[in-house]
Amino acid sequence: MSQQNLDEVLEAAENKGGPAKLLTYARLSGPGWVQAAVTLGGGSLVGALYLGVIGGYQFMWLQPLAMLCGVIMLAAISYVTLSSDERPFVSVKKNISPTLAWGWLIATVVANIVFCSAQFALGTDAAQNNLGILPSLEQPYLITAVFAIGSLGLLWLSRLGGAASKVIDNVLKALVAVVVFAFMGVVVVLASKGAIEWGALFKGLIPDFGALFKPTSTYSDAIAATGESSSFWTTYIANNQRNVIIGAFGSAVGINMTFLLPYSLKAKGWGKQHRTLSRYDLFLGLFVPFILATSFLVIATSSQFHARANGVHSEAAYHKVIDSRLATTHDDYATLSNDEKSLLREELPQADKDMGVMLAKRNAKDLASSLEPFLGKNAQLIFGIGVLAMALSTMIVHMMMNGYAISEAFGKPGAKGIFMIGACMPALTGFLSPILWSGQTKTALVVPAAVIATTLLPIAYVIFILLMNSKKALGAELPKKRGLINALMLLATAVASFASIWSLVGKASAGGSTGIQGIVGLIVLPLLLLIGIIGFVKRNRA
Repeated sequence: MSQQNLDEVLEAAENKGGPAKLLTYARLSGPGWVQAAVTLGGGSLVGALYLGVIGGYQFMWLQPLAMLCGVIMLAAISYVTLSSDERPFVSVKKNISPTLAWGWLIATVVANIVFCSAQFALGTDAAQNNLGILPSLEQPYLITAVFAIGSLGLLWLSRLGGAASKVIDNVLKALVAVVVFAFMGVVVVLASKGAIEWGALFKGLIPDFGALFKPTSTYSDAIAATGESSSFWTTYIANNQRNVIIGAFGSAVGINMTFLLPYSLKAKGWGKQHRTLSRYDLFLGLFVPFILATSFLVIATSSQFHARANGVHSEAAYHKVIDSRLATTHDDYATLSNDEKSLLREELPQADKDMGVMLAKRNAKDLASSLEPFLGKNAQLIFGIGVLAMALSTMIVHMMMNGYAISEAFGKPGAKGIFMIGACMPALTGFLSPILWSGQTKTALVVPAAVIATTLLPIAYVIFILLMNSKKALGAELPKKRGLINALMLLATAVASFASIWSLVGKASAGGSTGIQGIVGLIVLPLLLLIGIIGFVKRNRA
């Protein structure tokens, strides 16, 4: 659609108002769906699954509130982007700090390259274990090659312009819709079978920050039954709940999403007159699909696993919880043989074993297996389709983000060749995911990448707070009444900073190379903040 036609359609929608306006904005949306495609990936899946396991319906409030904080910042990023003719990377270099601009770009590239492998691994697992596609392949490079070639082909089509450029938008919208409807279908079936506690669900929509410090009330009887071990289980559950809460707030919007949004807006050709459209786009394309998909997962997981001592679980996940309990009473537990550990596990009181089952982490296959009494043989198919759509949409957007970032790094944001070279980088690591996303190699990649992304996310937020208040950057488009805007942005940034610091402190206390990287992150975070503030004051003094 040409710029003139787009403006005419928007003007007509404004005049009509009501549902017609909303439908028009939904039809014209795009960048928001791209954001949803990247955030509805493996991280959201794992987070929602464990959220239901450990918190149940009591945590229904968590992900909507976390994403609301993220959308506040993305809306500010959108306003700054659409109010300036400069590209965001250039604007940050000129108005804040070249150091922060390059740090933002490099963190985006690192996150894309490393975490794209996780999406390939997730998609491969769904294809083989849920859908039964080539299940006997021990090194499934054929599957990862299809993912890589297919994703790159779609991105190449999107760069041709014209009607072909709409392909990627439509594919991503379809994949996100598949995710939402797949998990919605599960909840509809559970509801029809009377397997959902609606009273507890609606009560769980009310925020309860007390879960940062104590287990939810549903564990009271189970904890009391463990007797002398009750203090351990109380601490274990509270710590895990806190980690889940902080992780959800810190990961609702990733560092690479803050880089992606400005460039996807620019690619659409949107400008100052489309700022209202961009806000609707974030709500309809990101907030609504994310909340629906993650809420459906939490509901399904809660109904099957929360505070239940007979749910489907893997032996490894159960042992991980039980071993934490045994390590508190056996100082040499880590050095014992497997047979000795097995004997101690068997000798544990039944109440402790029940706690191990309740708190064992589950994956999509576990949840699908537990739902077979409700969904029959379709359980694995439904979840396989939903999880595969999650993985495909996220890997495509990781490649897209990297294309934008590498193009900007070379100062050629419109060059198709440079864009595709950038897109190929995460595609290559994804193709090699069978060896990269396992064992020591996975740890060696994930920890430093997580430290970099965790450290830079609050800094990215601070960058756009400063730009929102920069007369030099926005000129006449500087918001006149910024009190409420700044208050909301500072709140979202404070939450992200708290989550970031908590994560870095956890890594710092782990010891070894992980501990060193966590300490470096804790040092670098305030240093970068100082650089940003000094750079902003210096460049905007006039």
